[in-house]
Amino acid sequence: MSVSKYKEVYNDIKEKITNGTFKAREFLESESELARKYSYSKDTIRKALSMLELDGYIQKIKGKNSMVLENGRFKNSLSNLRTSKELNKIENIDIATNLVELSVVSGIKEIMDIFEVSEEVSFYKVSRIRILEGEALEYETTYFDRRLVPFLDKKIAESSTYDYLEKKLHLKISHSRREIKFRYATEDEKKYMDLKDFNAVIVVESHTYLSNGTLFQYGINSYRPDKFVFSTVAKR
Repeated sequence: MSVSKYKEVYNDIKEKITNGTFKAREFLESESELARKYSYSKDTIRKALSMLELDGYIQKIKGKNSMVLENGRFKNSLSNLRTSKELNKIENIDIATNLVELSVVSGIKEIMDIFEVSEEVSFYKVSRIRILEGEALEYETTYFDRRLVPFLDKKIAESSTYDYLEKKLHLKISHSRREIKFRYATEDEKKYMDLKDFNAVIVVESHTYLSNGTLFQYGINSYRPDKFVFSTVAKR
């Protein structure tokens, strides 16, 4: 069975990216140059490039040729409540957590609405960056209901927060409702993350509940788009 033209181009460029012929952050030739090189139409080249972008091998940049992305992404399951410590152990990834902000806040309408509480209720706001294999690739801002989490400090925030919540506070964490979106990076994300040429991030918003159905944590995790793959399981 013959391989379609666009798939032939896709396979050839993919192979050259994975074997290092095309280096990360290099630019491919233009669509016209690739069309001449492979003796195929620009539509065929365009389709092959779209597939390569979809599979995370290149990024199309407006006004420029397509840029080769680094080969290899960190896998993150939307179906599991996995901590950085657990990810480090399971995936053998070098992860460090640095605290950006730890404060007590109250009266923030958006947070009050999410937790469905009055302005008298206060929250711990914890902002952290996660450094994976030497790069700051994740920025997290989390709010904890202080009626359930009465104490946090820098040591806890930079280690395994869930270890503390489950083993010291004996909270029975049940599940998390998550939403994933793609948006432009905020000023804090640009400041603290190694975004390189990217101006957008993958965002996972999570509402995490105890076994009795009480919402105790709301989090916003932002990720550099070329370095993560998110997966889940769909059932019929």
